[in-house]
Amino acid sequence: MEKDGVKSVTFHLNAMLLGDVDGNGKINSSDASLVLMEYSALSTTGISKLSERQKQAADVNGDKSVNASDASKILAYYAATSTGKTPTWN
Repeated sequence: MEKDGVKSVTFHLNAMLLGDVDGNGKINSSDASLVLMEYSALSTTGISKLSERQKQAADVNGDKSVNASDASKILAYYAATSTGKTPTWN
């Protein structure tokens, strides 16, 4: 929005980057590792170790579950960015 030559910018401090489970602004193997640890915890104890924001970031395939499939997709995304490609979540 612009008024009298001044532009307003709105941003969200709690924004979530899909795949960035640790919240450091990067999608890398650490995020995939956190997903695998969550999957292991859920499989063995049924108790989640991630915050709601982390769960949203971790569920990269959108199936409402955090599991090895998400970790695999995060690693593929990271591999693509590491080789200079522009990855997608598809």
